[in-house]
Amino acid sequence: MSLTAVVLAHRDPAQVRRLIGALEDVPVVLHCDAKAPADVAGRMLEGWGGRVRAQPRTSAALDSWSLVRVELDALRSALRFSSAAHVAVLSGADHPLLGVQELLEELRAWEGRSWLVSAPLPHRPWDTPRNPDGGRWRTEHRFLTRGDDVLFVRGVPLRLPWRRALPPGLRVRASSQWKVYAREDVQRLLGVVDARPDLVRFWRSTLVPDESFAASVLASPALTGSPALPDCHASAWFQRWPAAGSHHPAVLTEQDFPALAAARAAEPARPSALLHPPAHPPRPWFARKLSSGASGDLAERIDAGLRAGGSALAAQPAPGPR
Repeated sequence: MSLTAVVLAHRDPAQVRRLIGALEDVPVVLHCDAKAPADVAGRMLEGWGGRVRAQPRTSAALDSWSLVRVELDALRSALRFSSAAHVAVLSGADHPLLGVQELLEELRAWEGRSWLVSAPLPHRPWDTPRNPDGGRWRTEHRFLTRGDDVLFVRGVPLRLPWRRALPPGLRVRASSQWKVYAREDVQRLLGVVDARPDLVRFWRSTLVPDESFAASVLASPALTGSPALPDCHASAWFQRWPAAGSHHPAVLTEQDFPALAAARAAEPARPSALLHPPAHPPRPWFARKLSSGASGDLAERIDAGLRAGGSALAAQPAPGPR
């Protein structure tokens, strides 16, 4: 198997199980957040045998280094667990849009390459009314933390008012928490983490480092000693944003099936075509986000139509009342 999945989850065991089942025989490293009840984690893990490895449960918080720490620990486990050429970092609310065999075939075009968004700053979607600098404020200010979590007061992250210099050689990139890594990039990333505790200390006091740390390190040859991760302006995930400036994608429902089918019918992604914003988004590999309640019928249609038969079933009508 040339793919391993890291699944980061904290609720909805029925949806997590549907995701793991849809991944067929792909090895899975699963982390269930420590804040979830023990029975939730137990239901996620039950019955998979050796294909699913449970990570030690720790707690992570949004916008904070703790999310990166969980990912890095899971990536280490994935390298030990499997010799796969690629490692996908998935949310428990994700679902594949392609059958596993078709996904593996598309991964051949990505041999030795990661598919993760990597855009240089300024990245205008990261502007805020207080910080219209394209996201530089996320790293150039020192945010106050307790442990590995940023401190907030009434929803506002606490930070020192003055800016600071970036570590030498660091090229900050805008990215996403969800990624498909080439194995070689995972090894480079973990090598930098192990060799540069000073760099980790810097990132611990940044905001939303899960959306920038990995891409920034891999895009910095001075840190990795390897060629820079190329820019990439398209995601392997289909997401629907409820409004401009939203921080979280909407939960997908059966009404989103036509849009998913159209995305599934797009041309496959090729690394060289994503160095600049593409005129037409390439075919995504995963959909986000789904829930066992609102998205149950949608997941069934994805499995029966898009994953099993490709886009040919996109025009089929939705099932009638049950």
